[in-house]
This record gives sequence, structure tokens and C-alpha cells, in this order.
Amino acid sequence: MANRGASSSTIKPRSTCYHRCMLRQIVLVSGAPGAGKTTLAVPLAAELGFPLLSKDDFKETLWDALDLPSGDRTWSRKVGGAAMEVLWTLAARCPSAVLEAPFRPESALERGRLASLDAQFVEVHCSCSPAVAIRRYNARAHERHPTHVLQVMTAEHLTEFDGPMHVGPVIDVDTEEVVDIPRLARRIQKLLA
Repeated sequence: MANRGASSSTIKPRSTCYHRCMLRQIVLVSGAPGAGKTTLAVPLAAELGFPLLSKDDFKETLWDALDLPSGDRTWSRKVGGAAMEVLWTLAARCPSAVLEAPFRPESALERGRLASLDAQFVEVHCSCSPAVAIRRYNARAHERHPTHVLQVMTAEHLTEFDGPMHVGPVIDVDTEEVVDIPRLARRIQKLLA
């Protein structure tokens, strides 16, 4: 069979612009538990027209499908790890997505998984005072899905999520204020252009 394509000696490498335009586009919504990540990520994903990949959505769905017992910390951690694996797998298959989870800036594993996505990132870091994050978390703890076994958030626990991942440009959003989602989406679109 004759080779109808160009010979390997005539194939030119992709230009930088072409490669950059073809990169996966990921908006990372980060912040501590209670910082307002989900409240911001849901309308932001809709405004951008990107799918939302949320750790808690996956964790709760897996918990329900496996019919696990309420309040079991060991199972909660296992299912949380499985939920993150689902998030990483789906993110690797999406040309664009909003990823929402309590990412840990000091986690080499999470940094490695983000790097493996070979993506252009914009990070939206949800910030609020520790007192507000604790108040928000503790106020909703009794209403949360049974996979979330931590009922009382402490300042010490929040330190694990203290700061952005810094995998791309970071937009710090104060979630103690009203967030203009369309304006935020336009800012993200400019950074991804």
C-alpha cells in the first residue's frame, strides 16, 4: 500500500501557538472546606460552558452506589480517594473543565496529578477568614451527606488547605463578598485566550 501522507522528513513540529491553543483548559477552584468552592464553582462552570468535576459529587455518588454505613471514617477516606481518582481520570479526558475540590498545596501527589493533565490552568482560589470557613462548615455539618463524617471543623484542620496550588495564574476571590460570576468568567476567558 502506498503511503499517501507526507514523509516523516516533511512533517513540521507544531508551532507554539498551535500547541498552546490545543492544550486542555482547566479552571481549578481551590480553597479550604467552608470557603465557598462549590457555591462559586457551580454557576462559574455554567457561565463558562465547562463541565464541573466536583470531588464531593463523585464521593457522594459512590457512597450511595455502594450503600455504605453512615459515619464510617475509614470508608469515607477510601471513597474520598476513589472520588479524586474519578476526578483525575475524567479531567484527563475533557478538553475543558472546572475542577472543584479542597486541593492541598503541599501535596506532591495532587501536584503531580495536576501536572499530568498537560493543561493550561487558571486557578480561582476561594478565600475567607478561618472563622467564617469554620462557621460555614459547622453550620451545615448536620445536613451534609453521610459520607462527610467530619462534624466539627477546626482551625488546625484548615491549615492543610492554606493557600492556592499555584499551577497557573491565580485569581483570589473573597467569598465573604458577593462574587460577580459573569465578570469572573470573562477574566478567566481572557487568561485562557
